Amino acid sequence: MPLIDPFQRYRPIPLSRKRRGKLPSFRTVLVFMVLFFGLLTSKTFLMNQYNYIKGLKYWRSGDLELAKMEFNKVLSHTPGDARAVDGLGLVEMKAGNLEKSKELYDQAMKMGLTYSGKFSHLKTGQAFIDDGKYSIAELELQHALELQPNNPDIYIALGTVERALGQVSKGEKYYEAALNYDPKNKKMQVLLEQAREEKDRGSIYYIFDRNGVPLALQWAKNGERGYPMGKEFAHLIGYVDQQATNNRGSMGLEKVYQQYFPGNKLYLTIDSRIQRVLSKALGWEKGSIVVLNPRTGEILGCVSQPTFTPEKVHDEWWNYIANKNTPLKNRSFEGLYEPGSIIKIISSAAAVEKNINLAPVFPFYCKGFTTIDGKIFMDWKKHKLIHSLAEAFDASCNMGFARLGFALGEDTLFEFNNRFGFNAVPKSIELPVTASVSPKLGLSRYELAETATGLGPTFRITPLNAAMMAEAIANDGVMMSPYLTDKLTNINGKVLMENKPALYKNTISRQTAQFLTTMMMNDVERGIGVKARVPGIKIAGKTGTSGSRDPNFHAWFICFAPVDNPKIAMAIVAENGGTGKDVAAPIAHKVFEGLADIMDLTSNTPKK
Repeated sequence: MPLIDPFQRYRPIPLSRKRRGKLPSFRTVLVFMVLFFGLLTSKTFLMNQYNYIKGLKYWRSGDLELAKMEFNKVLSHTPGDARAVDGLGLVEMKAGNLEKSKELYDQAMKMGLTYSGKFSHLKTGQAFIDDGKYSIAELELQHALELQPNNPDIYIALGTVERALGQVSKGEKYYEAALNYDPKNKKMQVLLEQAREEKDRGSIYYIFDRNGVPLALQWAKNGERGYPMGKEFAHLIGYVDQQATNNRGSMGLEKVYQQYFPGNKLYLTIDSRIQRVLSKALGWEKGSIVVLNPRTGEILGCVSQPTFTPEKVHDEWWNYIANKNTPLKNRSFEGLYEPGSIIKIISSAAAVEKNINLAPVFPFYCKGFTTIDGKIFMDWKKHKLIHSLAEAFDASCNMGFARLGFALGEDTLFEFNNRFGFNAVPKSIELPVTASVSPKLGLSRYELAETATGLGPTFRITPLNAAMMAEAIANDGVMMSPYLTDKLTNINGKVLMENKPALYKNTISRQTAQFLTTMMMNDVERGIGVKARVPGIKIAGKTGTSGSRDPNFHAWFICFAPVDNPKIAMAIVAENGGTGKDVAAPIAHKVFEGLADIMDLTSNTPKK
């Protein structure tokens, strides 16, 4: 039996044995290191994911600086992260720096960027197509094609973009490529046919009338603009001078919507058939005709004469500028004319609305002139005995309305002129519009007499405003905001912008509007507006004559029809053309005869 040493258990263990027992094995150290670095890598990966997703979130919301900061955080952790470089390309793209964006996209591809379901450049490109931004969409879709070269949806989208950019042949090739992937796809076949039709036609249409009749196009062969109804729409559509030297700039809707053309489509409220009628009726008279829909404020027709040829602006510039008849001026919206007797409508409205006692005004004897403040105040003829406001209106008697002006006073006249659109500009038309101006306060009696009759050196109105006066009466005292453009759509027909009828001013009561309507109808039936009459059409109108005999008067006629259910309100001015009864009223007659072939103006359906 071996001897037991009682102190053996308390003997110190040699140091070498102690260390060998507590030091981890190589395998343990290796596992620990793998776990440690795995944890670090996982943390970096998760942080990169978080920063990348956050960057996309900021990018979508439009916070580009914050998006840029998040993508740069990813690159600070992992300098070779291709997704982060791609994200920076997105930021530059949305900021409009397309060249820088392309550089970053190319860099990301060289770094090994592959398609990821977390972000789709195809969807981004399609979103820019929806917004009508085709240059940006092209960049996005070309990058998407690098990532997914076999995706037919990208070829379709690129084909649409190239068509919008005027590159119809390229668009056709992209559609053909898409069709190779899915030959039975009917949508692609329709798009391909559209592209081939545009290619055969050699042009892209981008401005249309309310019925889809093309009014402006871009030629595929050289990118130049063309205008199928150029002279008749010149002051509205305008022009774009694309010459590099001595560039004449742009004008009209071409200027306003330049960034959207030619890829998107602009539809006007104007009916090109009505426009032709107005142009033919005005003929060689210098002046303007404006036609509105009194219910909505839509401008159905708007001509200004003399006009110009949009395609020839570059070559004929100095001839147009030197022409004393100012053919480049849009008289409809910017021309200012003394209104003359059409203002008697407003003076009459003021008398009715304010319930003025007319006993001191009528009856009276008109001898063709009177003296006010020591000056001769002339009438256009000797009217003799005028019994009432209605008789004064029928005869367009200046003496009668001068007396009415004294009864109304300058405050009331100024108030009602403003109610009918003076001293303000409607904001609903994209083109330049000049404000009509009426005499301010502090008038002498002579100036007060002039104001009540629409005369005086500080009393001016645009043809547009004159048409709005007729519109307000036709619409029971409600003046609608005039507008020229109906809607802007992208190449696929999605509406980008749209105008709707909107109230501009409440001018007078319905009862007062009906009273004025009766007087205006009588003016055409038996008064001095009789030359506007057209059998079968009930017309309410008022003539006006203003300006000087040297070189000649301005002839006015404002009206609406049919009286029972107004469909049009119109203003005509023949600049230096003569008198309203002898020149403007016959022009209105021609207009109504022409319109009768386009719309029903014989309706007797009562107003609701």
